[in-house]
Amino acid sequence: MMQQCFMFIDTGNGWTPVNDSAKDIAALDSFTIQWGSDSIDEQPEPAVMTFTLRDKTGRLAGQALTLAGMKVIVQFSDQPRWQDLQPSMGCWRDLRIPIDSLHKTYSPDSPDSPDSPSETMFGGTVSTGGSIEPASDDGWLLKLSATSRMAVWKRLQSQGPTDMAAKWDGAHWIGTPSARLKEMNRRASAQGAPEAHLDGLALPSSVAPYTPSDHPSQLDLLHRLTVGPRLPQWHEVYDGAASTIRPLFLADPIAVHLSTDGRLNVLADGATRYALSAADIEASTDLSITEPLTQVVINAKRVKSDNGKLSFDDVEITMGDQNRLPPQLTAMQKSLTIDSDMLAVDESGGVWNSGPVATVSDTDRANIAQWLESNDLRMVPENVTFNSTRIDPARLPWLYKASPSGPFIIVKAKASALTGSDGRPAFTGPITTIGGTLSYRWRNGKPTLTQEATLAALRPLLTKQITWADLPTLSWQQLDLHICDLSMIQIIDTSSAIDEKEGTQ
Repeated sequence: MMQQCFMFIDTGNGWTPVNDSAKDIAALDSFTIQWGSDSIDEQPEPAVMTFTLRDKTGRLAGQALTLAGMKVIVQFSDQPRWQDLQPSMGCWRDLRIPIDSLHKTYSPDSPDSPDSPSETMFGGTVSTGGSIEPASDDGWLLKLSATSRMAVWKRLQSQGPTDMAAKWDGAHWIGTPSARLKEMNRRASAQGAPEAHLDGLALPSSVAPYTPSDHPSQLDLLHRLTVGPRLPQWHEVYDGAASTIRPLFLADPIAVHLSTDGRLNVLADGATRYALSAADIEASTDLSITEPLTQVVINAKRVKSDNGKLSFDDVEITMGDQNRLPPQLTAMQKSLTIDSDMLAVDESGGVWNSGPVATVSDTDRANIAQWLESNDLRMVPENVTFNSTRIDPARLPWLYKASPSGPFIIVKAKASALTGSDGRPAFTGPITTIGGTLSYRWRNGKPTLTQEATLAALRPLLTKQITWADLPTLSWQQLDLHICDLSMIQIIDTSSAIDEKEGTQ
């Protein structure tokens, strides 16, 4: 049985649990969180949570007009440990409740506590509006909404750093790429918003400024600053009471492992994730056949000079499939087009002297070609739902957050036997969640959490070709693989130890 979800609020005096039975403030009746992106060609919007609180005393209902702007955190509790239970409950012999009901008496620590074992699903600020209505039990139902803190990045649109030199002609957001990111983080932090972390992403050599009349949001600035061949998609990631904005690299390769007991797995954040069985997932048997992408186009910038004043226009950087795709797929060109501030061409005659132009290397072009091939020749289910009644959030918490799961694999689906035109799996391979709808409800007195997820196929690393001699000393029946799966295995693990928090049986 999954543990229940907990909501914490902060009106300026620290975090208070809303649905703590000991404090009797309110009960978290239900919530829905819309987060992430619907596709790989769209950057995520700030997450939005709509939720209902059941207020028996009227305490919160009476303060409803002052709840807007209040900070809110939602967590799901881990399996309660003995040390997490309250001393007031007494000794084991004093308990008069079934062991499978312990989660109803357990309340996690404050979300900013380093010792809390709970997982944060969402953090944000209560929005204006909402409604209050009488409940059937003589209490009140408060229906409210909250927006993630990334929304501050979307609201910040003030003038950027300037330079009085005549050549800039009043432009703003002048400076190096790293200086631009530092200034954006400074402004976000001053507003209580999360900072953006590069996680190893290389910034371009130079970026173009903006005209005095153009004031993009900081969220758009972040997207345009970091465009590149790794195809970063920027998501808010939660950790306790804090959050950061981090890139999900859609084009990075993922190495598929084979354990010594014959199971496919991948590494994520240093932990082993064994493949999920399709039997544990609510998924449509229909597969999405998307229109193939044949090239990635970056709309970069070119600088010119007119009487000593700089001007900027667009220039395209095109990265194609390098003849990796079947000819029939390239008959009609379809591009993934991304706007960027990177300076790619300097035709200023020496007036621009604020850094070298950015370039795309042959390695970057080859990686994009491999990603195009993988993206076009892989299929994902149209609908996938992870349900806490089948997969416990305490064991696989990364499936139940309003942020990307990171890489994982689904096996034993009907589509697992499908082989693509390249001889590799058409379905099986590393995937990640990039968006979805998290829903929490109480059904028959039990909490249920679901994630209706949007999936994106990730590129499997394909630098090695294993042989039969490389496989573990297991029979073919024990491997539980399809023949096409062998083509994507890159690493044979030497240990089969399982982290139960990450693995699945």
